[in-house]
Amino acid sequence: MDLLEGDNNLPVVMKAVRDLDHKGGWLTAEVPEGDITHLKKVSAQMDKIIAFL
Repeated sequence: MDLLEGDNNLPVVMKAVRDLDHKGGWLTAEVPEGDITHLKKVSAQMDKIIAFL
């Protein structure tokens, strides 16, 4: 599963989070287990998601 695939418009969702004045905190990815290659991919996807904040 890719975190950045699907039918949600991530930029719009993250703008709504910013508009709520979100100050941060924990951000987790609940994904199936995987090897180091998979975990690096998830990490890179999370970096892209965080960049929207």
